[in-house]
Amino acid sequence: MMLMGGRATAFLLALNWVLTWASTAGNFARAEEKSPGPAETAQPLNHVVLGEIAGLKYDGTRHPVLRWGYNDLNRDARPDTLLTVWNDRTIAVVSDDGTLPWSPAEEGRNWHAYFTQAFNVGQEPPQTWNTMRSGWGGYTIFVDSDQSGRFDDPADWYYKVLDLNQDGDPDGEFYHAYPGANDASKTHINLSGEREMSLLNWKDFAYGYENRSLDGGKYVMNVHGNGFFMNAYAPEVQTGIENPLAWYDFDFDGFNNMSTRYSSANVDRAEGRHISRYEQIEIAFELNGNTNMQRWHSLDMQLTFVGDQRFRKVRETEFTGGLEYGHFVDRIPGIEGLRDAEFLSENKRRSRLEVVRRYMPYLDGYRVATDYRDWLSVWLQFDEDDDDTRWEEMFSRYEPENFVLSDRIGDRYERDSHFQGQGKLYIGKFDRRIHLWHADFAVWDVDPLVWYKGEEAYFSTVTTRPDDGPQPPVGLRYPRVRYTDTDGNGFFDQIAYMTVEYTGQFGDEAVTEKVERVVSLLDYADETMPHPDVCELIDPRVDVPLTGWSLAKWDGRPLEPADFAGTPVLAGFEKMSGAYAAVSEQMWQDATRLHRLAKERGLNRSEDLDRVAIPRPSTAARLQLKKLEIPPGYSRHLVAKTRRERYHHGYWLREKVFADLLQYSELDRATLEKYYYTGRIDELCAFVERQDPREPADP
Repeated sequence: MMLMGGRATAFLLALNWVLTWASTAGNFARAEEKSPGPAETAQPLNHVVLGEIAGLKYDGTRHPVLRWGYNDLNRDARPDTLLTVWNDRTIAVVSDDGTLPWSPAEEGRNWHAYFTQAFNVGQEPPQTWNTMRSGWGGYTIFVDSDQSGRFDDPADWYYKVLDLNQDGDPDGEFYHAYPGANDASKTHINLSGEREMSLLNWKDFAYGYENRSLDGGKYVMNVHGNGFFMNAYAPEVQTGIENPLAWYDFDFDGFNNMSTRYSSANVDRAEGRHISRYEQIEIAFELNGNTNMQRWHSLDMQLTFVGDQRFRKVRETEFTGGLEYGHFVDRIPGIEGLRDAEFLSENKRRSRLEVVRRYMPYLDGYRVATDYRDWLSVWLQFDEDDDDTRWEEMFSRYEPENFVLSDRIGDRYERDSHFQGQGKLYIGKFDRRIHLWHADFAVWDVDPLVWYKGEEAYFSTVTTRPDDGPQPPVGLRYPRVRYTDTDGNGFFDQIAYMTVEYTGQFGDEAVTEKVERVVSLLDYADETMPHPDVCELIDPRVDVPLTGWSLAKWDGRPLEPADFAGTPVLAGFEKMSGAYAAVSEQMWQDATRLHRLAKERGLNRSEDLDRVAIPRPSTAARLQLKKLEIPPGYSRHLVAKTRRERYHHGYWLREKVFADLLQYSELDRATLEKYYYTGRIDELCAFVERQDPREPADP
């Protein structure tokens, strides 16, 4: 026998591997055409190459060699890794618990069809969880997207399920979302025991559109109930931009009561490491209690604390402000997984296996954020037209950078640019609404019939919420209220009612203002009320001990009401919810008191002007509209069954009845305005009753 040289031997071995792989690929392709269901008995697909080296480019002298089919990486005589092909890509499925959830007899099954069904590939609407995966425990899927023979190249896909309570079903997940230049990772934790996780495109192994929503605005990605995620739009988890974005369901009805977002987008570019200081924190509250199956999300008020005045303006300059959170350290169970499989992430171990994370604690973050006294500014956003859902919509076009999903008109925005008021709030006497103390900029762009929204392309093509949008067209004229603190004591004392014309383009809006009338509260000062603008303050801070809760301490049991009892986050929500409930009740009491008075004396002359229904114009018609006016009449405001209706109907009923009272010439206008804008509704009614004006009945 003639011995061959080393090069010839290597060539023949390589040729043999190529032929073997071609045979295997053919088997896979033929099997995929048949695509039997998981219940069918498929012919073994990898019997030809069973036992042959898969060709993955790892150092076989240091790492175990993966072969097609089952592998035992930890050498405990139980298979823990499956190497196969799925959607034209080599994948390795690793049981992080050390035991695959399939019997040895299943080694040769049609894995492509099995995984396609298990992950709902091609389903519409997409489902993020399939009961076929129940009992899989914690596992990791490695995907060789670029067919390089490795699983840790920049373009490769990586997905890990975290079974934190060992019941076989997922409680969390970690994955690389944007492969390549836009690399990112997300850690997603569900605390309510729901099985829905992220929206991922398993057919193309591309990042699914996480904002995708179904009927009623229910997002396919699970951001309902209780849970949070941490985003890192970079290769490393340390460079997280959202640490975290959390949501809370305090009444356990499946809908959100509150959302918080802790933004930390700055990094140390010299070291490529994250700077653990928050530059912006958003705390958004659902106050109206009007979520349901047709309205999965509704955020009504948001407080935004800013640590960097240049936020979204000049990111390249040194970031020196913000709330330090590096001492909040949490260990995420299950991230490491099967240690014998770590070589599969050799080039990305730092990113993929980072067990220690630094982020704002889920139950304590509210107090930590509101206790901090060195914020540089604070903003208040209130959704007056009740059409904001996601936290992105609670941004404003008056912030440093316009956000495409923010509501363009309909929201009230107030900004304390220098944090003079430290985030404290008050209920205005002149309108019974929640305002921001020491706000130096404040406007309410009025969208009385909720006809306009934000970036219409998003709302018309991505979601199934056809009533959202469109963006107000250039040239539209609409009502505006501007609030000003002229004496610098932190309380608004001048209210300007005006009409504005929308003159800018989307993303660069501008307006021209025409003032219709101005109310000065300081003109109403007297011996009984020397400071008509001053109100009792509401401090968003809570005096509730920190819980110290963390994922490392969590037993995986779904959270229950008792878990929130006595926590800072629930106390903060209850304080804001209680303030709003008081506002709504007082608003409705004022309105109905005025209406009874006007009706008794026949002064409700405008009440029936809205008896004819106002049809909702088509999107095309709204885009052609030149002027948006507050509809006359108030018969539609006379019934209020919900908190939202008491707030909304109460405000407009109050305003419109008062306008009717002002039309009666025998009543002193200055006295009426003095009592009305200083919140003395009982005294206003007593004054009218003493004058006993009566409008003559129609003949």
